[in-house]
Amino acid sequence: MVSAATYSSIMLGNIRITYLPDGYILFNPMALFPTATAADWQPYQHLLDSNGQLVGSLGAYLLQTPEHAIVVDNGFGPQSFESDRFNAYGGELLSNLERAGLEPADIDTVFFTHMHSDHVGWTGHKVNGKLVHTFPNARYLVRSAEWHRFDNQPALRASIADALNLLEHRIEFVEEGEYIAPEVRVLATPGHTAGHASLLVTAGEERAIILGDIFHSALQIEYPEWTNTFDRDPEQAKVMRRRLLHELAQPSTTGGATHVADSVFISLG
Repeated sequence: MVSAATYSSIMLGNIRITYLPDGYILFNPMALFPTATAADWQPYQHLLDSNGQLVGSLGAYLLQTPEHAIVVDNGFGPQSFESDRFNAYGGELLSNLERAGLEPADIDTVFFTHMHSDHVGWTGHKVNGKLVHTFPNARYLVRSAEWHRFDNQPALRASIADALNLLEHRIEFVEEGEYIAPEVRVLATPGHTAGHASLLVTAGEERAIILGDIFHSALQIEYPEWTNTFDRDPEQAKVMRRRLLHELAQPSTTGGATHVADSVFISLG
């Protein structure tokens, strides 16, 4: 039976990319993909759990280059959430970071592909009742369009208020084409959110693309035209999925799709 992705690593030259599980997510498949029909789902029952929910992964990535230790996104955090659209359960990220041989203080950079609650959950944690930065020595990076979409939006801010408050005086902006490390470049990939970003990691002829939420399921690799209810701009998101599928089909290219079940690392070339 399909399951959430487990701890795993790939190597690109001397760069290690490790998926750090934080938990799992169960999507109502008809709510996630509202344009797909029950008949569309019939060949894909193996992707659902015993209750008919689409299984997904929750987690983050650790990029270890010769000079940097970078965490990409922060998982969901030590909490759970249940609704008619999805159920999410987090809390494992720090233990998996320890499994990778690092402590939170070792991380020098945190990059957010976007700022949904399941990607900023470990921005802070409580110590003696006070919320403090989980990665105290890190720079915190995001595209400016992603940060500013919360301006004058109190309801939107409320969904991740703790993270935004902690980051207010620490956040730095990086944009399309900029490098956050010599081997790691920012790709602007809007659609899921206005400021959504991916990361291109290169080592010689090898490439990896940390995709953020371009794909929520392996089904979107086969059906990039399926509308995702969480995409802020569904049509732009479809264009972006097709663009990234083209990139993933190139030789020596691996993708990292955070929510895909079984294994988050995908290769189409």
